Amino acid sequence: MIATWDDSDESRSDENSNEEVAQIALMALEEQQEEESDEVTYDELVLVVEKYSSIIASLKKKVKSLANENDELKLAKEETSKEIEVDLLENEIAYLVKENKILQEEIEALKKTFSKFSNSSEKLENLLGMQRCVFDKVGLGYEEMNNVKLY
Repeated sequence: MIATWDDSDESRSDENSNEEVAQIALMALEEQQEEESDEVTYDELVLVVEKYSSIIASLKKKVKSLANENDELKLAKEETSKEIEVDLLENEIAYLVKENKILQEEIEALKKTFSKFSNSSEKLENLLGMQRCVFDKVGLGYEEMNNVKLY
């Protein structure tokens, strides 16, 4: 610093420079005192290490408890998702059962309609089978024809 003061202000007298040297010496003493106060004793270091080791131990316990809680929440989530899946499957089963009943009713209605048609066709076949042939004139004063087939 003296060199910079000397370079910047050459008009200063020797008296001022002596005062400056004295100030510089005071500054140096202050810096030494600060350095001495920064030194930490062994006992203080032991206390700091114990303090931080207790903090680390409590944080490890907290991490372990949070990990356990996380595992419990994962299990609860899986159970909840399984319950939701079961509910969805039960709803789907109920819907399919209802749809099955509706389709069975439709099948019964169609069977009744179809049986009417099948009965009608059987009755028509019987009716056509009971008809006399056009050439069959028995009973009207004609003789029976043996070689004519019935319809």
